Amino acid sequence: MKTIILISLLQLLLINSFVAAQSDYLTVQNFKKESHEIELSIKNVSSINEFDLIEEKIQSLKNNYAASKPLLDKALYPENFQVTFDKIESEFESKKKDFSRITTLTSQVESLQTEVAKLNQKNEELIKQINEFRARSLKDQSTINELKNLISQLRGNINQRDQLVRDLVDSLLAEFIKMPEKLSQKDAQSIISKVNKGNLFYNVERAIDDNIQFLKVTRMNVDDYGKVIKQYHDFHKVWEQIGPRLSNVYLTKKQKKSEIPQIDSLFESWNSQIQVSIWTEIQNIFHEKNINLAAFNDANSFIKSAVNYINDEITNVGVKNKNESEQIFHTFVDSVYFKTVQNKWIPLLIENHMMAQNEREILDAKIGLWQKEFVSPIPYWVYIVGGIMILFIAVYFYQKRQGTFRNSK
Repeated sequence: MKTIILISLLQLLLINSFVAAQSDYLTVQNFKKESHEIELSIKNVSSINEFDLIEEKIQSLKNNYAASKPLLDKALYPENFQVTFDKIESEFESKKKDFSRITTLTSQVESLQTEVAKLNQKNEELIKQINEFRARSLKDQSTINELKNLISQLRGNINQRDQLVRDLVDSLLAEFIKMPEKLSQKDAQSIISKVNKGNLFYNVERAIDDNIQFLKVTRMNVDDYGKVIKQYHDFHKVWEQIGPRLSNVYLTKKQKKSEIPQIDSLFESWNSQIQVSIWTEIQNIFHEKNINLAAFNDANSFIKSAVNYINDEITNVGVKNKNESEQIFHTFVDSVYFKTVQNKWIPLLIENHMMAQNEREILDAKIGLWQKEFVSPIPYWVYIVGGIMILFIAVYFYQKRQGTFRNSK
């Protein structure tokens, strides 16, 4: 009888131990499952309102399993109950901060888009007005002043709009530049969505095109062109960072992918128009002084045109009226070349690789030859008088030396 009772007690203890072990196992598994679900909900959050609900779930999980902390500390080794919640709460705060930043950036992008759209419209109207003014005969000073004001306003608008577009690029794609070269499908789709939402391709294309049109409708001085060139390089540098990578993202989107080489082509057109405008301005500087050089559009054709002009003038020295030849020389050399072109424009050309130093030296040397045509030769009688004076001086010193020698005897 005692043996039966003892066996029954052992069986009961075994059953209780098994039930307790089973219960502990389920507790640990349920905790792991619920904590993992919270981590997933943090990772996949899509609305700012979800954070309050997730925060409630974290607190509820902590309260529900507080009594099981000793068990969980052992089962979760090398982590423990507190470390698990520290990790979850850290992920929660990090995600909340990121989401807040994304919300801010989204708001900023929307604001930038609105400002860019306004400036696009204003610039379109200004370019139209400027073209209308250009078509008129600008004779009265008030009309000329109004045109200058329109051009100044357009220049300010374009500078402001270009900065807004660069800010828009930064807001949309700052993180993209830091991402690995090979993106997941999800990341790629996120970038595509941002680019489309920000209307990025259109805004970049519009910014470049307005800059090209601005160069066509206005004249600028050398300092203005220095700023325009810097503006081009700054904008192009931004595009060089994102263009090739966007091309990879849009590999499967043929229609959008074609816009990327189109923007590359627009940048080339912008750079080309800068150079055309600079060479046209230099030609205008000569033309305004009635020096009609043959048309040129680069350093090589400029040097060739200037050298040919100088050669013709050298040939005509003695054929033309002397005063006329000298006047042309001084106008070309003193009033235009040394005063403006060599002093201001050539440094800009050399700095931006539009002219080589040796090309400048060719023109300087040719001007030196031209100058010699107007240096009066020394008359032959000057040499005779000089020779006689040297002879008298030599005789004088010779006689003086002989007299000194006799006196010493």
